[in-house]
Amino acid sequence: MTETNLRSSRRAFMMGAAASGVALAAPRGVRAAGNVTVTQFIWTGAQEPVPRRIAEEFMAQNPQVTIEMIAGTNGATYPKLEASRDIDPDSPLLNLGFFNMDASERGRARDLWLPITAETVPNAGHILPAYRQADDLGAFFCMDVGGLAYNTEAFDSAPDSWEMMFAPEFKGKVAFFDSFWAGNGFAVMAHLHGGAEAAMEIYEKAARDGHIHSLVTSNAQLQQLLVSGEVVLAPHFRGVVLPWANEGAPVAYAVPKEGQVAFPEGFQLVNGTSDDQLAVCHELLNQSLSPENVLDYCETACVVPLMDNVTLQGALAEDPAIQPEAIEKAIQLDYADIAANAKSWANEWNRRVKANL
Repeated sequence: MTETNLRSSRRAFMMGAAASGVALAAPRGVRAAGNVTVTQFIWTGAQEPVPRRIAEEFMAQNPQVTIEMIAGTNGATYPKLEASRDIDPDSPLLNLGFFNMDASERGRARDLWLPITAETVPNAGHILPAYRQADDLGAFFCMDVGGLAYNTEAFDSAPDSWEMMFAPEFKGKVAFFDSFWAGNGFAVMAHLHGGAEAAMEIYEKAARDGHIHSLVTSNAQLQQLLVSGEVVLAPHFRGVVLPWANEGAPVAYAVPKEGQVAFPEGFQLVNGTSDDQLAVCHELLNQSLSPENVLDYCETACVVPLMDNVTLQGALAEDPAIQPEAIEKAIQLDYADIAANAKSWANEWNRRVKANL
């Protein structure tokens, strides 16, 4: 979708919301004593522009507030957050952040999060009931789906199965994220083959046979490999791959016949945040979860809204990957189980996969 179309669809949404009575209230002022600084974690790439815009608008409306941004990935940032809480529970690295379910469950086990309720953040009340978190620990307002990223110049037709990651014809041409279980296909292969040990055997054999080109740690690394053709196939997320394609890269996203991975995403408030910082975070969250901002985020980042007052429009809404039947077929991973096993899996991964590359 072009920028012009995005602007048009947003204008249409605003007009439709007004006509249907959806409240697009002006932001409230923050009630905090003196100057307040909060640190917000955001994702890079297509997920970055909207939260930066919201933060700039928020600071303009509230001159006593400073919002410092840390941009990165969950894989790199979450361990630093956990370590900061271990050093000083009252001085966390972040106050507010955008996390996936993998990091969310790991943080839940470590008492890292504070509740986000409809009382403190009214717009959180519009999150679909099926995606509201236990004890309100998190506001997961959107969802990406995971499938196969591929170099379009290397395929006559789109790959259509998770099993193709290990097909002999792609020897030395497949890359995986390092220790990112929901995003490197490991959890999917465990789901399809009867457990983590079976999946580990598949990846270990691939490493020993020279099938794996490399293990990556960032979207930028994988993008470069796919665009250059050094790698032609990798498991990844629709919301990351589509912006690359929209920018003209020879890459595309494919839906595996076994089903995509459902990947909810959203906000967490960090335990140890002060009362004044919480007042800022609550209002910043409420603005971020307004219908127009959620629509903007979902269109920009190519993800699916999980709000009862937001609907995608235009070309994004027509994408087969996010039609009801595709979402219904999506593989629902047990993120609590992934979090509980992450450390032991990482040890096995390092010993049996990385050591054999």
